Amino acid sequence: MDILEIMQKFPDQDACIKHLEEIRWGDGNATCPHCDSTEVGRKNESQDDGKVGRTGRWNCYDCKASFKVTCGTVFHGTKIALQKWFVAIALIMNAKKSLSSHQLGRDLDLNQKTAWSMVHKIRAEMLKKTNALLLRGIIEADETYIGGKPRKANKKEDRKPSKRGRGTEKTAILGAVQRGGKVVAQVATELTGKAIYDFIKRYVKIKDSELMTDEFHAYTEIGKEMKHHIINHQEQYVEGDKHTNTIEGFWSLLKRAWYGTHHHFSVTYTPLYVAEACYKYNYRHIDNIFAKFVSESMKLKKGGDSK
Repeated sequence: MDILEIMQKFPDQDACIKHLEEIRWGDGNATCPHCDSTEVGRKNESQDDGKVGRTGRWNCYDCKASFKVTCGTVFHGTKIALQKWFVAIALIMNAKKSLSSHQLGRDLDLNQKTAWSMVHKIRAEMLKKTNALLLRGIIEADETYIGGKPRKANKKEDRKPSKRGRGTEKTAILGAVQRGGKVVAQVATELTGKAIYDFIKRYVKIKDSELMTDEFHAYTEIGKEMKHHIINHQEQYVEGDKHTNTIEGFWSLLKRAWYGTHHHFSVTYTPLYVAEACYKYNYRHIDNIFAKFVSESMKLKKGGDSK
């Protein structure tokens, strides 16, 4: 869904709230997120003061709490108009090279810190979906490194060639992709045989899969438990069906976001940027990825407050 469609379909706060209520409760009765009671009623609109945080509220007659349809979701407690949230989601989903908080702030007339908080909440939702995946079939696994090159020394004689690949001080990312399917990737604190073994065991159904990797020795540990094909990149990159070109293609998309938009990922938030790349890659064939994301983000979190 493009931005023009969103503006036309959701012209105001009430239209956005109605849409979220249809997703969360359908044609049935509203349910209190605190006690699961259906003994609820919509708060008298005449009691609202017109502020974004006060519209669309419900009262629970059992636990006496008040709540909104956004309670316990990615929109929980927001004071920002839901229309802006919807536009932000669409902008991020449609941005192949990701979107900076500065750009989002300019597009939505928000300050940068507010836009930064919004995009990271959206990316955190993407991370949850990536963590729940289980791959099977032909699996390509590989690792890459994100970070800039060291600044060149002023004098030519002091310049040293920058090291690439393993052994650099860049952030290591470990990933696996199901050929023709979805991808999972995460920041790797270490690239040992055990770390790679644990990663593959978590995200891949071993008995139903074959593993394709390069010649890195750390993959031999997991290779003892599943069919393992090695392509020696010192000699060639493709040998029949043996290659890691699919995962290499995903790495190029991830790095385009780094080079073209963000230019820097802090170590703390790198997992969220990686999750964004994974989410958009995994659902690249879906026509309305906006609707999918909003629908999934409305799943309940028990015990949310009523802000």
